[in-house]
Amino acid sequence: MATTLGDFVQITSGHPFRGRIESNKDGDVYVVQMRNIDAEGRIDVKSLTLAKSVRENSLDRLRQNDIVFIAKGSNNTASLVEGLTKDTVCAPHFFHLRIKPNKQNSILAGFICWQLNQKPAQRYFKVSAEGSLQVSIRKKVLEDTPFVLPDLETQRNIVNLHRCAMREIKTYHQLIENRQLEMTAIASDLLNRLDKST
Repeated sequence: MATTLGDFVQITSGHPFRGRIESNKDGDVYVVQMRNIDAEGRIDVKSLTLAKSVRENSLDRLRQNDIVFIAKGSNNTASLVEGLTKDTVCAPHFFHLRIKPNKQNSILAGFICWQLNQKPAQRYFKVSAEGSLQVSIRKKVLEDTPFVLPDLETQRNIVNLHRCAMREIKTYHQLIENRQLEMTAIASDLLNRLDKST
């Protein structure tokens, strides 16, 4: 049977901030914005902005294992909510996804993120995006995203494999960066020697 993302999750819009989200030391919520999503798609919890909410609505507060999806722009990716200790919301350019109560025993939030970030879903978003100056994904489009649900063991295996791959990529990037720094230092040393000899 064909299934869609909307069969498994509730989708709501991000918190309705008006205009620029200003930092406020007396604020009541932390805010996930696009700049808080790192290159691996994780939320950098330490960099969140403290702001004043527009409305006091506990329903739009992010919970562990919720998902935020970037709806505005061409980078339509999903990130898993982990490690939050304070009241936190997502900005308006996100959709807030939460697994439906009757589906919580059959699907992993990490697997949802993984599948939304893979090429088949990304092709679907690219074809379905609307707008000229700034493209975006409508809620209905996200709900109708084709979705394949394997058994829980398969989901866990895929999520664990993905996490291992992300750790490997991070390690390789660090090695490449270290090598580049080493080569830069060698080049600088050679130029300094040349300057001293002339």
